[in-house]
Amino acid sequence: MRRWLSVAAALGLLGGCNLFGGTTEAPSAFLGWFHVDRPGRATSLAFGDSNLAVVRDLGCDGVLNGETPWTADGDALVLPQWSSPSPRFVQDPSTSGALVANPGMYGSAQEQWLPGATCLVCPAGDAGVAVACDDPVVRDGGT
Repeated sequence: MRRWLSVAAALGLLGGCNLFGGTTEAPSAFLGWFHVDRPGRATSLAFGDSNLAVVRDLGCDGVLNGETPWTADGDALVLPQWSSPSPRFVQDPSTSGALVANPGMYGSAQEQWLPGATCLVCPAGDAGVAVACDDPVVRDGGT
């Protein structure tokens, strides 16, 4: 009985680590950084390996750098732990390379996520200005 429990626990651990296959890489249309326009924020998202999405929500007054799991559902990638209902990302048929999240990550309205990352430049006394960049960070706007 003890041996059977050890084998069952090991299989459960291996299955939980996704060692038997399954989706671990995002489809090619979802690779790279995407950003959504939000006032005073630079918000970027990348669907990474091991079914984790990287979220960078940058503000001059606070920064959120985190990861959240994603799952594939047909032609969509879903962030099941982000909110309820979960944001569903699909290719935007009207804009090449963009994604549409419906519902959005930051409200129930649909959001358009454009290709590329955004950084936030934070001059003293300013709410910040989002600018295109390769790796999303907050930049000092001082001299």
